Amino acid sequence: MAGARSAPLVVIFNRRALAARALRRAGLEEALRERRLRYQVVDADSSQATRSAAQEAAAAGEVVVAAGGDGTSLDVLNGVLAAGRRDVVMGHIPLGTGNDLARALGRIGRGFERALDALAEFRTESIDVAQVNGGEYFLNVLGIGFDAEVVRRRLKQRFKIPGYFPTVVRTILHYRPQRYRVTWPGGALEGESLLTAAMNGNCEGGGFRLAPNARLEDGLLDIYWIDPISITEFARYVWAVRRGTHERLPMVHKWRTARMTVESEGRIQYHLDGEYRELSAGEPLELVVHHRRLQMIV
Repeated sequence: MAGARSAPLVVIFNRRALAARALRRAGLEEALRERRLRYQVVDADSSQATRSAAQEAAAAGEVVVAAGGDGTSLDVLNGVLAAGRRDVVMGHIPLGTGNDLARALGRIGRGFERALDALAEFRTESIDVAQVNGGEYFLNVLGIGFDAEVVRRRLKQRFKIPGYFPTVVRTILHYRPQRYRVTWPGGALEGESLLTAAMNGNCEGGGFRLAPNARLEDGLLDIYWIDPISITEFARYVWAVRRGTHERLPMVHKWRTARMTVESEGRIQYHLDGEYRELSAGEPLELVVHHRRLQMIV
């Protein structure tokens, strides 16, 4: 849906994001001015600062734009929804490492200039958001198990190499799959899982097309459960996941749902759009989709 923009953009700029460090704020502002956009840039150097700035801007009815990576968008999303308004519009300028949400948003994932063009044209769509245990929301992916451990290991790295794949390789050598029970309306699955991912978008891990047919506005999450595999199988099949041609592999189980519960005797490790989380031992994880809850610039 295209429409006139009456409120200025509040651009929340994450100076910690990889591309943001190269671009710097001056470059962002120059690009915004070139498109004759009305804007205010807010510097945020922490998750809490980002959420607070987004909530304040959303409560005032302003258009809130996340300028950073997937983690920045996660924080902006939660700030925007905390404001409680149904009419707030959110935008995204991808300046991070993975930028998987941007890929799901189409032209926004094709580069900085295309993302700025989208802000100028101001075409919006209503998209789904998903919620965890009645608390945090996410836009792109919740990953349980192996990919959450990849995120945890990256957080511990003193010097981060761009891209996730080097950490993926190191993690597969040591990771021990956990046992889970997953239930959803009309189905259940129990056993050891290498990873279980609830996909709203189509990519995770910096471009792995885990859910090639997922759509942001269909009211459903595409769920992928992958059985434990050997290192040899990992080497053989990892590029199939990268290309999105893995769905017929025997270790891949897929279904679609708007609600799901995950249980485990141990602690459930998970990530939301690349941000690490974990639950207490025995605490279940419950997911629910809020259909077309957010107006997003695309």
